Amino acid sequence: MFLKTKSFTLFLSACFVAYGLVGGLLSRVSKPTDTYQDLTIFTDVLSKVKRDYVESPDLDKAMLGALHGMMEALDPHSSFIDYKTYQELEGPRRKMSASPGTIVSKRHGYVYVVSTIPGGSAEKEGLRSGDLIESIDGRVTTEMSLWEAERLLLGAEDSMVSVRVIRGRRNRPSRISLIRKEMSLPEVSARIVDNGIGVLRIPHFEEGVEKAVSSKLKMLESLGMRGLLIDVRGTAEGDLHRVLEVTDLFLPEGRKMLSVKDRNGQETEYLSLREPIVGDIPVYILIDGGTSGPAEVFVSALRDHGVGEMIGERTNGEGSIQEIFHLEDGSVLQISTKLFYRANGKPIQSSRLRDSGVLPDVRSPGQDFVANFYFENSADDTLELGEGFYRRLNDSIQSEQFEEALRQIRQRLMGKAA
Repeated sequence: MFLKTKSFTLFLSACFVAYGLVGGLLSRVSKPTDTYQDLTIFTDVLSKVKRDYVESPDLDKAMLGALHGMMEALDPHSSFIDYKTYQELEGPRRKMSASPGTIVSKRHGYVYVVSTIPGGSAEKEGLRSGDLIESIDGRVTTEMSLWEAERLLLGAEDSMVSVRVIRGRRNRPSRISLIRKEMSLPEVSARIVDNGIGVLRIPHFEEGVEKAVSSKLKMLESLGMRGLLIDVRGTAEGDLHRVLEVTDLFLPEGRKMLSVKDRNGQETEYLSLREPIVGDIPVYILIDGGTSGPAEVFVSALRDHGVGEMIGERTNGEGSIQEIFHLEDGSVLQISTKLFYRANGKPIQSSRLRDSGVLPDVRSPGQDFVANFYFENSADDTLELGEGFYRRLNDSIQSEQFEEALRQIRQRLMGKAA
């Protein structure tokens, strides 16, 4: 036979399971005959490789790569984890929760940074949304699932994890050593800046966030708030029910906040249940590529109902729920089984990257901002840029977005007064 019977059988079984589970999430569900034809092509390719490839191929590695590719072709959040990897990482690392402070996904085959947690090692080293991670402790990320990458980043308190990061305008990836720490998420904060503009920072949508946001809004109103700026840049942690509780604070009663659909088209709608805390004042929301998951549910609901305008950059585009399925050989599939749909009917997460996420009403920084920053802050383009450069770049972008948001609110307040 051209392939080991056991390996080939397991491979075909995994393919059948994968097709069956994810078929409903594809834009066009294949007919059974199409599925069998695709599997015939698989076996034909493997046969040709076995017989005609210039060297003796590692077919186990090739098949693992094929399954990884199949999952990532669906969306960045679906993963195939082979039995060996699952046993290696699930048991020993189950209780290891120390983190370098990174929230990651996959894009273009690589692991990439969605967001960093304030105070974590990743933030201190200047990592930012969009940075690609080429390897984790010497393991190439293009050959691993998102599940595996997330487990490799976790570890024991004060342990080190080495990553190679691909960044804009660098001649080669930079190696960075990150320290794992038990991370605690920042608290919701609020303050009044000039001209009665309230600034509300929501760093997460975990337990207790609804009460914290409600309390901060009432405090801002008591201080004479005339306009509100909500900052959810880099906010990617939380769960669905918590974010819906917060969203309910801003929408009139009976408005659709979100709908969740499964592969059979069964839909669950979530409606606002009470009147908003915030009165008739201008509301703007700061977003960026690190605004992800539950935060995208929040900003899309406010945007679709005309409650707030978005300033910043396109959000990450994560809007799905994953489930885990255990296969016969001990391997595991983690795949998206439900999608989030905005009040306007559009999915937050699309099969096409350019259609995912929430677009800002006002883009900030402008197209030339980063290019000018490089020009003004690097004396020699051929020199390697230090980590301090990227921290300064992050700070400059954040400051530019904040100032743009204040300009927009001031203009609205002046127009309203006139």
